[in-house]
Amino acid sequence: MFCAATPLLNVANVKRSMAFYRCLGFEVVAQTLDDFSDEPVWAMLESVPDDTGAADGAQREPVRLMLAVHGGVSHEERKMRPSFSGMVWFLECEDVGALYDALAGQGYGPEPVMMPEEGMGQFFVRDPDGYEIGITGPDFRKRKA
Repeated sequence: MFCAATPLLNVANVKRSMAFYRCLGFEVVAQTLDDFSDEPVWAMLESVPDDTGAADGAQREPVRLMLAVHGGVSHEERKMRPSFSGMVWFLECEDVGALYDALAGQGYGPEPVMMPEEGMGQFFVRDPDGYEIGITGPDFRKRKA
């Protein structure tokens, strides 16, 4: 029935959020700039999966994300609305340890890697607007130890 899902995150500063998501492997594929300030007010980001590990040789679809300026309403104000629903966005990656190191190296403060099952790692990090991102997948750093 569905062939893709693209979340749209309302953020305080699209440029700042683009920098965070670049650290997760996303690239900006389209953006809309404000007519007066030339600052981005909307962006489409994509992360293209590595197909080298696909057993069936099938090409996997990119993971997409949209960012949009939320019009001055802070995350704290949104939480007060009756319609507010917290969201955790889980992303599966090829090497949890490497992504953890990249985020920590950029000062994003990910929580420590947990090992919910043998050879698998998982950690959580918040983006600049407080959205919680769960990162899960193989942790090759732990396998080598």
